[in-house]
Amino acid sequence: MSAVIELSKTFQRRAERVRDQLIQPVQDIGLALKGIDMPFAETEERRDPYDGSITTYGFWRDANGQLLGTVQIDQSGRVFAEYDVIANHPNKAGWFIASVSVWGGDDKLQSELQLIRLPE
Repeated sequence: MSAVIELSKTFQRRAERVRDQLIQPVQDIGLALKGIDMPFAETEERRDPYDGSITTYGFWRDANGQLLGTVQIDQSGRVFAEYDVIANHPNKAGWFIASVSVWGGDDKLQSELQLIRLPE
């Protein structure tokens, strides 16, 4: 039982770092991520059939149950997360921000905005 509790604490610690990293590039351009501060609507553990490692998934949803974002954190600390932004870029005319992504591990996380050129 203690292994499950420890995994949960580790997941929560890593998920908080990911949350902070998702928020930063969006705040840097003057926008906010709605719903990012809410707890995960659900989490799920999946075992890799090849190596037996476990990846924990977290899902952010809005009040209507629509998916806003996901995070995947494996046992080694590798991370991938994506969260919907869905807004025109406030500083780059002609660009739309679809989402923000985070990837990396316990030593370093990186993030970037996923931009789409608006049709003219």
